[in-house]
Amino acid sequence: MTEKIISLHAGYNAKSGFTNGFLARPAVSERRPAIVLLSAMWGLNWMQRELTRDFARAGFVALSPDLLHGQLPKDRATALLAKTSLDVDQTVEDILAACRYLRKLPWVGAQGKLGVVGFCLGGGLALLALARTREFQAGVIYHHSLFPDPEELRGISCKILGHYGTEDETTPREEVESFRETLQRFGKKHEIVFYEGMGHGFVDSPLLKDSEERRKAAAESLARTYKFFREELSPKGAKKKAAHRAA
Repeated sequence: MTEKIISLHAGYNAKSGFTNGFLARPAVSERRPAIVLLSAMWGLNWMQRELTRDFARAGFVALSPDLLHGQLPKDRATALLAKTSLDVDQTVEDILAACRYLRKLPWVGAQGKLGVVGFCLGGGLALLALARTREFQAGVIYHHSLFPDPEELRGISCKILGHYGTEDETTPREEVESFRETLQRFGKKHEIVFYEGMGHGFVDSPLLKDSEERRKAAAESLARTYKFFREELSPKGAKKKAAHRAA
């Protein structure tokens, strides 16, 4: 069931300075799992705000930090320059600061469970954040276009779900299969899903022409993502896992 939500400007202090963001959450007083959403190379644009609201309607406290610090590229060349100019290590630190901010909120709490989802550039940043910290209990990766050194992935400690299009030229299938092999080699829990006929950014890219096929793939992927986060981040899910291990 879709929840009534509230959304608002947010922000927090990080080592690099102040980071603006956009927060959306269910309009209830009870605590919920939180999701950090990491945008593609287009920054915190209208589509990213709408995705943040979608996650809140699905029952999560959702935060999209403005990791491009106000940049809203208008074309692919400008977006790629912003992407390839990014200080990756500093940006990962900004993401981890978002975790500390969320756990200060009464809607999440100090012991609140956190997930991270990243799109394109954000997908690669999510992998680095997952590999360098244990702040997150689940991660979802959409067609990551930043490719961490395979050895970095050894540090991942939670299950991840990956979404990819079969016609993606930016993140081709060979890249995804290499990624899958690395996860298997390190014994990481993962699930990879391909969407037939989809190119890069089938959920989030403002350059895509809309189509019924794209809308269907986007909806299916988001439904899988919400289900995955509910299973991995809910207290009931944690109890079930503990009972299964005890058996």
